[in-house]
Order: sequence, then C-alpha cells, then structure tokens
Amino acid sequence: MQNPVKPPTLTDVARLAGVSVPAASRALNGGVRGKQSGSPELRKRVEDAARALGYSVSPAAQTIKGGRARTVAFIVNDIEDFGSATMIAGVMHAAEKRGVSVAVRTTRDDPLRELELLTQLAGERHRAVVIATSRTLDRHREAAVADQLRTLQAQGANIVVIGDNALGFPTVTVDNHDAAERLASGLADAGRRRFAIVSGPDDEITSRDRVAGFVAGLAARGVVVPEARVIHGSFSRDGGYRAVDHLVDDLDDLDVIAAMSDAMAVGVIAHLRARGIDTPGPIEVTGFDHVPLLGDVLPRFSTVEVPLEEFGEAALALALEGGGATDSVVALRARTIVHGVSEPE
Repeated sequence: MQNPVKPPTLTDVARLAGVSVPAASRALNGGVRGKQSGSPELRKRVEDAARALGYSVSPAAQTIKGGRARTVAFIVNDIEDFGSATMIAGVMHAAEKRGVSVAVRTTRDDPLRELELLTQLAGERHRAVVIATSRTLDRHREAAVADQLRTLQAQGANIVVIGDNALGFPTVTVDNHDAAERLASGLADAGRRRFAIVSGPDDEITSRDRVAGFVAGLAARGVVVPEARVIHGSFSRDGGYRAVDHLVDDLDDLDVIAAMSDAMAVGVIAHLRARGIDTPGPIEVTGFDHVPLLGDVLPRFSTVEVPLEEFGEAALALALEGGGATDSVVALRARTIVHGVSEPE
C-alpha cells in the first residue's frame, strides 16, 4: 500500500526559500508588523516557495499565537457615531496590514457597561486593547477603568488609550484646546462677535478642553462669551438639538452657535430650521471633527478636521510595535477649516 503524500510544512517552505523557519512564519503569518514583516524581497521568496509547494496557512492554527488571540479589542462609545465609525475604519485598516483582526465593543456611553466589557475581555486574551471612550473627571470611574486595564495588561494585552486621559497607558491624542482656540480666532478674525457654545458633558475631558480653547481664542480677540451661553449636553445630534432650547431667548443676538462636534452641529441646524431660521443665514453654526458630508452640503462650513482615521494607525503601531512604555504619547495635529478654507499643513 502506497504511503499518503505528506502535505508540505512550513519547514519545507523555509528550506526552499532559503530562510529560517521563524522568518518564513513571519512572512506568511505576520509578525508584530504584519504584512510589513521582513523585506519585500524576503516575503516574495517565501510566498513563491509556499505557492510552489502548495502550502497554505491554517486559519485555525493562526487564531491563537503563544496562547493569545490574533485580535485587537477596540472599545468605542457608539458605532453609529461618525467619529467612532471613522476610528473603527482606521483601526481595521491598520490591523489588516498587520495580519490581526479587530473585535469592536460598544459601551453606549454607559460607565457600568464599560466596566462589564473590560471584565469580559479578560477571558478573550486579545493581543491588545484599544479604548476610545469618553474620559471624564470622575475619579472613581477613571480609577475603576484603570484597574481593569491594568488587569488586562497583567494578562499580556498591550493597552492604548485614544484621547486625553489620566489612566497611565500609551496614548494617541490631539490638542483639542489648541485646535478650538485656532478655530475661534479664525471666526473672530472673520468679524464674528456674538457667540454661543454647545458642547458635551461638562465632566468630559474632551468637552472641557474644546470649550476652554474656544473661549480662550475669542478672549484673545476681545470677545467674551457669557456663561449662560455655554450649554452642555450629549455629544450627539440630539444633544445639539436640545441645546437650542436653552438659547431661544438669545437667537436674535447671536452671530454664531459653535458646536463642539459636527454631530451636535447637525442637531443645532435641524432645530434652527424647525424654527424657520436658515443656516447659513442670520446665525452661523460651526462644528468640530469634520464630517465630510457637512462640507459637501455646506461648502462654507467651519469646523476642525480631527485625523480620526489616523488614530487607528497610530494606536495599532503603539499597541503592537511601541514597546508599551506608559508615557508614550502620539500627538496628531488637527486642522481648522474656516468658511470652507482649510488651514495650511
């Protein structure tokens, strides 16, 4: 009886390509740099050898490496939010290049659910956990999140946080204060003087930084925003819509309602139009984050272009290649767009 032909092994591929077995494995399966592992010439030799021998990588065998899943957990508030959706796309593109998958989890902006999700992740053994939820000034909440993240780190997962925070892990962020200050200065330089501001919750770091920066930018131009015209709500379309209820008595005395997210700006615009006030018109509505669709329908819309998709590449680079130093910070730059004109690079 003839012995069955043994299927080719990784050792066979390495021998034919003239490389070590670990090098062949990295070229086919992805090391920490995924498809960028090794030189292009080495990868081509290994891939050609694999094709010649009929060798293929087993997805089941690659699901776990060293007892740890080849996945990255990415935690956001809400996948329906434009900012979160764009960051998810960035993380997925970056993960694909590195040969890993992404498991997205949503907190629905619920602190208890956030802790529950982090607890569940402990049993999933991801290579990395990237968290992009709203960080706050609530010391108890932040301490509880930090404890859960340290537990995941102790189990071998690399942790990266997107956005300003005091959690003590590698971070990818933008200077929201500076960007908001530059946007406010540009609007004041364009002749705007009577402002209201609508933003997210007062205890969220991003919300506070954006409001503080915007107020500072106006103050540098001699413009003061009364405290009663700074309205806090949820960072959402509905939050912007409801914020206008607090400004109805001031609408005739406003040049600009500055929303600290484009989603809030959509809500403000919808509410103004429901009251018969067109915008742009007597009141200009501005945003923050840069939803391309708004720029398409409102060519002179003013906002801040936050590099949301770039967060994914930067976060994955830190998580899988950055070495895990707790003081690692990647600061990306946001660009202002004033009346449709982008700030120079």
